[in-house]
Amino acid sequence: MGKKEENLKKLSRTAVAMNFVKKHNGEWNHEQWEEFCGIIQSKYSPIDLDQVGLLLESKRETYLASKK
Repeated sequence: MGKKEENLKKLSRTAVAMNFVKKHNGEWNHEQWEEFCGIIQSKYSPIDLDQVGLLLESKRETYLASKK
């Protein structure tokens, strides 16, 4: 497993992504996404931001499903 994959796995085991989704009520703009990426990269670098995006989408689905 490469360093990017390890860091993604570490991130996925935290509440960081779900906290971002909750803070923005399941919706965010590009500026907020870039800010989130900056925070992630400062703690989990290197990391594949496309995979981080997919992780956020998954967390958003979980969050929105819990709101029904």
